[in-house]
Amino acid sequence: VLQKALEVWDLQVIPVNSPVAEPAQIDPELENAFICHLQDHWFSIRKVNGEWYNFDSLYAAPEHLSKFYLSAYLDSLKGFGWSIFLVRGNFPKECPMSSAESSNGYGQWLLPEDAQRITKSCNSTQSNPPRSNISESNSNPYQPFTEESFSDLEEDDLKAAIAASLMDSAPSSIRAGPFATESEINYCPAPAETGISKDKKVE
Repeated sequence: VLQKALEVWDLQVIPVNSPVAEPAQIDPELENAFICHLQDHWFSIRKVNGEWYNFDSLYAAPEHLSKFYLSAYLDSLKGFGWSIFLVRGNFPKECPMSSAESSNGYGQWLLPEDAQRITKSCNSTQSNPPRSNISESNSNPYQPFTEESFSDLEEDDLKAAIAASLMDSAPSSIRAGPFATESEINYCPAPAETGISKDKKVE
């Protein structure tokens, strides 16, 4: 169903574990978008103006992903049982929506700095777990890791954290959460001076 819907926009959905998507497994940062799915939850990861963002509706704002973290994050999702799809095709270059229209139910427009500020504000309300308990604190398959949890780790610790995450991600650990029947984040890049938009649709 999702594939048929995106074909209308000249976009193709490809399972990331298929042979044609092999380059994306090696260098995901060279692609433009991924769609992630687990049970009834969907979200997209998009490249916007050369930078990657996680448009998961569970987050307060789009989350910036570094190119290095993108690969680690996708691997972690796959370890938790998520289905990852590569999206290729003719992505829109700009969105004709004006700022006035964006305030009338079409989503919220944010500058990258705004998204970062909102994310940091939400993270500051939660206590950070001890470094030694990172793998335990991320047992939730819907939020395996945040980039902030990686930023304080040395390279060896980082590799150990990713390995522990994948080892602990048995199918029995996946449980349903209080999500809507199905949600998808659609993003239409705005001109450089406009910023980032997070727009949700529930089917």
